Amino acid sequence: MSPTVERAGNSVATKSGRQRAILDLVRSRTIRTQEELVGALRSRHLDVTQATVSRDIRELGLLRVPAGSGVRYLLPAAEIDAEAARSRLHNALSQHTQGIEFIDLLGIIHAQPGTASLVAVALDNARFEELAGTVAGDDTVLLIARSRPAGQRLLARLRTILEEPA
Repeated sequence: MSPTVERAGNSVATKSGRQRAILDLVRSRTIRTQEELVGALRSRHLDVTQATVSRDIRELGLLRVPAGSGVRYLLPAAEIDAEAARSRLHNALSQHTQGIEFIDLLGIIHAQPGTASLVAVALDNARFEELAGTVAGDDTVLLIARSRPAGQRLLARLRTILEEPA
């Protein structure tokens, strides 16, 4: 299959080139909306549509997280190193959670309203071997551990991270 190609002024932009530009923009500045991203790409002479940018965001795994009085896009988990991931997890847990409990191999994190996805992403980015996955609602994160002992180890890890100084 040939790469997706869009005409961009006098130049031709491939899908991979367009997606590299999106990642560069998200790394270098705050992007809050798809429309803002479309405008930034057009300023780089890439003639894109909102629908194309929406697909690219989904394919790149960009994260839409609360920031200040709105939201912003962040890089996917693969772009974040382990130390930064742990720091983000500490911040997410200490700033947005109200409680953590485990029952068998299922854990529940009670979060501030609207912040559960931020906490879940921080957990996923930490890549704990004990954690099979997360599911986020508005103010609750469901954690699925790989086993009962893994759930207990994960709970201990999360409590340790919460107690670390900022």
